[in-house]
Amino acid sequence: MNSEKVQRLAQLATQLSETLMTAAICAQEIRSEIIAELDAWDAKVVGGDADGHRRGSSITSRPLLDQTTLRVCWNGKSLHLGHTRAFSLLDRLSRCPNQYVTHLDLLNDVWDNEELSTATIRSAIRHLRRRLRDGKMAELAAAIRGHNGRYVLNL
Repeated sequence: MNSEKVQRLAQLATQLSETLMTAAICAQEIRSEIIAELDAWDAKVVGGDADGHRRGSSITSRPLLDQTTLRVCWNGKSLHLGHTRAFSLLDRLSRCPNQYVTHLDLLNDVWDNEELSTATIRSAIRHLRRRLRDGKMAELAAAIRGHNGRYVLNL
């Protein structure tokens, strides 16, 4: 490779790096705005009190999963789950809150494998609940329910 190509590649790498950093900053700003909007929506539409808590429910807002940092943010708390099955499970369940997801769908979407046993899912759900409880998100952990081979994030 000649020096002109090397310089051009270095320049492109720098431009890409700057663009990615700008995108990350923008994503964080968007995330902050979304959280503020969801909090306002929860208080207004669902019927919250002066502290923003829903009437008749122990869950005050739905969880937000940050794909870039692999964290779950919920009720002013943040928990790093990392690149784990727990994060993938919570992500899958939170895409359709209050709707049951079958074992088969979880196996396809989270494990990409139909051959695993249902005991694997039960174990992963237990682990997710434990991580959430340890992260001071016990109400969110309790909102994950299973029934007849299906799971739901009941918000």
